[in-house]
Amino acid sequence: MDRGGIELGGSRGATTRQAGRPPLMPGRPAPPDYLFLLRPMILIPVWTFFLLGAWHGSAATGTPLDRALLLTGIASFTAMAGAAYIVNQITDRETDRASGKLFLISHGIIGLPAAWTETTALAVLSICSAAILLPRQYLFILLAGAALGAAYSLEPFRLKRRPALDVLANAAANGVLNTLAGWAAIGAPLDGIAVLAPYPLAVAAVHLSTTLADIDGDRACGLRTSGVVLGRGTGMTVSTLLMAGAFAAAILTRNEPALYGSIVSLLFFFVASASERKKPSGAGILLPAKVSTLAFSLAAGVLFPAYIPALAAVIILTRVYYMKRFGIRYPAL
Repeated sequence: MDRGGIELGGSRGATTRQAGRPPLMPGRPAPPDYLFLLRPMILIPVWTFFLLGAWHGSAATGTPLDRALLLTGIASFTAMAGAAYIVNQITDRETDRASGKLFLISHGIIGLPAAWTETTALAVLSICSAAILLPRQYLFILLAGAALGAAYSLEPFRLKRRPALDVLANAAANGVLNTLAGWAAIGAPLDGIAVLAPYPLAVAAVHLSTTLADIDGDRACGLRTSGVVLGRGTGMTVSTLLMAGAFAAAILTRNEPALYGSIVSLLFFFVASASERKKPSGAGILLPAKVSTLAFSLAAGVLFPAYIPALAAVIILTRVYYMKRFGIRYPAL
């Protein structure tokens, strides 16, 4: 999903130093472009919730955390999520061009035939690896996620432009199916999955807050997102209530990773909501979403220590890529 999680350096698109175009605009694609077309920064929440789901599945059912199944599952789910992100960039290319972001497709560096070919290859690889190497229940969850990802971006559904449904779709995809995929990938039976209840609420809070940062661009392009309909003040209040719901659900389900992630996040959502109510400006409206992504990722990192250096490597490589390729600082930590 496009806004399922916030990028640590900003909203959906890369930050530019001048409107419309970055300082450097490549004329032809380079091999790294096809990798970064998958948008590694918003894959971070995908990996985070997958790992949390796997950990909960093991803890709730006593299923061993098989490393081979875990890594194969992450690779498969990453490929399908990447395919969904490419489709989203294809359908949003006019909006992204007007907003001066996500340059690879919107500015014609990677052509549509190549983008569709990569999408197809990723989807086929994801499904085949799941069918051959992973438990059957994981495959069903993966296919459900693929269908929801398509409905989010493609007509006639295009849930992205439908208020409330855009938030619900992201909560379902990234908060429910994403965590269930991690749970199922290690072969754990789907018993005790109520412990996952805080995650869709947290994802909904983050997604809604990111739509608030894009209100002007979305409204100009005729998109009626939840952010456009609610406005920044009301939208930030609803986001805060959703994160408060995640915190309450974490207490009720005794979900410690979600408890720590949501309580840290809630403090920043509350401050941003109060600030926006007192003096509407939109300034700093993305900070709670950034903090939330970091908080939940660190919670996953405590459970899987190797995840922390992996995240650092992704962030550093992304920053180097955007500086070398486009002359911009992204992510702006």
